[in-house]
Amino acid sequence: MNKLRIALLCLFFSTAYVQAHPGIGIVMDSKGNVFYTDLTHVWKISAKGELSIAVKNIHTHELYIDKEDNLYGEHEWYEGEATDKWGNYVWCLTSDGEFKKTIPDVEGFLDNNTLVRDSEGNTYWAEKTGDHELLKKQTISGEKISVSEHHFDDIRWMHYSIYDRNLYVVDYLKIKKVTPEGDVTVIADNLKEGRSLFGVADRHYVFGTWTDQKMNVFVAVYGSGKVKKISPEGKISIIHESGIFWAPCGGFTAPDGTQWIMEFSKRNKTRIRKIGSDGKHTLYQG
Repeated sequence: MNKLRIALLCLFFSTAYVQAHPGIGIVMDSKGNVFYTDLTHVWKISAKGELSIAVKNIHTHELYIDKEDNLYGEHEWYEGEATDKWGNYVWCLTSDGEFKKTIPDVEGFLDNNTLVRDSEGNTYWAEKTGDHELLKKQTISGEKISVSEHHFDDIRWMHYSIYDRNLYVVDYLKIKKVTPEGDVTVIADNLKEGRSLFGVADRHYVFGTWTDQKMNVFVAVYGSGKVKKISPEGKISIIHESGIFWAPCGGFTAPDGTQWIMEFSKRNKTRIRKIGSDGKHTLYQG
């Protein structure tokens, strides 16, 4: 997803009035603390609902949290027109609060930034090959292999589901399911609804995906301002609309069924919406 990050960063750093594209990074640890990115900091919402900055001055689009509650992200920066260089590193905030770099500073961008991982710690990324993309995997032993021979068009984002062990890939305007054996099926290809919000291009129309214990797949359809649910039978329904000036970009379903939805505004602000099982909405914004 290297080319996507370049496009996002170019938009983010260009001018004050050009709307940036959001991140999708929002995760929960085993204690019920929620972490999310607003592209400037990584924020923490405690299990008691208290909001604070977990990691300052970090530009990351994705987050990953492991079984030991260690939080991972990256930091990307532009040095300016004088050098026209980009930089990148991957970091970890350990469960006891220590911040460290797990991949040191590099010039440019990492093809495999280690933020899409399965339960065993294997990592996934998209690799451009001719006029298509292949889905690649690096095992914990360091071996790099192809997950599937399927030709993807334009992989935007990926999500690994701990519930069914499948990868869910946003491939341009389609959602594709990739099994551990490498079988690929399209589970949704009719997510676009006419003219997009904020004038976003089709390749930025669909953002984060996530799953729940009932094997439903949720999609933040940024271009329409809606969160859609894809049932195991393939039925698509709308579970949330962000309303004027806001659109969903990521989320997750907590073990108790609570929906946590990250929303991004036309003015480049990020907020979190918590929807309880009783239908109550709570908003958090740093």
